Amino acid sequence: MKLVVDTNVLISALIADSTTRNLLVGFDEPLLAPERLRNEVEKHTDLIHDKSGLSMDKVKQSVDILFENIETVPRSEVEPFLDEAYEALGDTDEDDVVFLATALAVGASIWSDDTDFQEQSLVPVYTTSEVFEDIVD
Repeated sequence: MKLVVDTNVLISALIADSTTRNLLVGFDEPLLAPERLRNEVEKHTDLIHDKSGLSMDKVKQSVDILFENIETVPRSEVEPFLDEAYEALGDTDEDDVVFLATALAVGASIWSDDTDFQEQSLVPVYTTSEVFEDIVD
């Protein structure tokens, strides 16, 4: 299963040693993300540091480890799908548009616990619980 992972899933995995983190690190297939995801996550390193109790060096190491299993999709591949994604989600949450466009570009589903993605019907969306259930089954 090809999955585009959203920012909140990654930040959640960085804050707590959890099922989410284990799924991200141990996922059999490469996870996908728009190019900008790493920059977005790195903007939140202070928050991750504060909530996780990890040193800033450990936060940066953890980001590096998580991104070893994430394949970024170039903006040039995503751009042709931005209008369609905006039409489906732009009124709900503009920040989610690039994730939907990425999923459309690569023929993938989305992994997100953000209910805003449920407002669209272009690609399937899986929560962390559903991803876990799918892997266990």
